[in-house]
Amino acid sequence: MIAASPKVCPSGSYEPITADILKVKKYFKLFSIPLPDELIDDIIDAASYWAHTSLTINGHIVAYANRDSDKMYMRTLPLAVYGTEGDFLLDKENLQGEGFVLGGLPPTELEWAAPTRAKPFRKIEFQLWSHDQGWGGERGCQGTYNSAYSWFDASVERLHSTSYFTGSIEWPSSFLFTAIDAPNLPDDIISIQKDVKRPFIPSPSTLQKNIVAENRTTHHIITWTDLDDVKEGSPEAIAAENRGQGWKSYDGSFVRDLQVGDCIALWMRARFPGWSNSAVKAKITAFWAV
Repeated sequence: MIAASPKVCPSGSYEPITADILKVKKYFKLFSIPLPDELIDDIIDAASYWAHTSLTINGHIVAYANRDSDKMYMRTLPLAVYGTEGDFLLDKENLQGEGFVLGGLPPTELEWAAPTRAKPFRKIEFQLWSHDQGWGGERGCQGTYNSAYSWFDASVERLHSTSYFTGSIEWPSSFLFTAIDAPNLPDDIISIQKDVKRPFIPSPSTLQKNIVAENRTTHHIITWTDLDDVKEGSPEAIAAENRGQGWKSYDGSFVRDLQVGDCIALWMRARFPGWSNSAVKAKITAFWAV
């Protein structure tokens, strides 16, 4: 039984799909002297002409330091595989009960191809709408990210199955919202979590801290690329820390190490008595070269 259907939500601006990119590549081959594949790839990269998938989740979830201090807010669909390209918007409040199945983009006759490059991912964008408990914190830190113990991390997971490489399959809603170590994750959709770190305090790889003692929801946008190469102590590293983000999260390794079929999990964390992390919405967008 299907209890609800995912909404395909265009961003309002043109976003190329795989079929568009393959068509442009063919045009470059129509020159009297066809361009070599390597040069075509470089041109398309320079234009940021990439395929993408995004998943937006609406739903208020709280991680409390005294219980559920490490809580998974969402998991993306497998990245850069057939049936998961495009923009999806899901309302977590309407996913209660059984039978909800996420099906992927509508069937299409357009040409599609999986990425063939060893490192195909180019950019990951996170958008977070959240706040902490709205009080407390060390003196002088209120309204800043200093000594914040309410934050988000991102981790990478990979499915056991490779069936999604060849065809579109259905995804239970529990796949999007259930942590890998939870007992109710479907047996046929079990992931291997590559990054099992659960730092006690925000680490240099922190995705985003909440503003200290701020009870109003703040919208943070974090963008990582494969070209990032921030070094510890550099002006860029200091700027990232001042934004509540770990400097090491900008070293580019997260994006460069992603593989086709990987999933990104978004984790909420809170530490020490009284602290909490309230998330009301999140969006993860991944871009890859075709």
